[in-house]
Amino acid sequence: MDRMTDGSSNGTMTDNAMILKKLSEILRRYVEPDPETGDPIVITEETDIFEDLGADSLMVMQIIADVEECFGITFDDVDLLSENFSNTGSFCEMIARQVREG
Repeated sequence: MDRMTDGSSNGTMTDNAMILKKLSEILRRYVEPDPETGDPIVITEETDIFEDLGADSLMVMQIIADVEECFGITFDDVDLLSENFSNTGSFCEMIARQVREG
């Protein structure tokens, strides 16, 4: 899949708001809607992937594979630390870094 672009001169999608939007779409594939309202779960930069979304290590590996495909990136083994996935904000920062480094 082609690397996503934001139309800027560097040709990469590095804006955290855009990354968060795309990451949220990916995460929603793995979590149930709000049980009270049936609405999709609200995901912000502070959303804890493990606590708030109920992710486990297998789910995170599936999410990582989807993110790599979506953004055209590959995470290094050193990136695969739990603190990089503690919340969506830190995950977005890691994605942005990988996109910039190409």
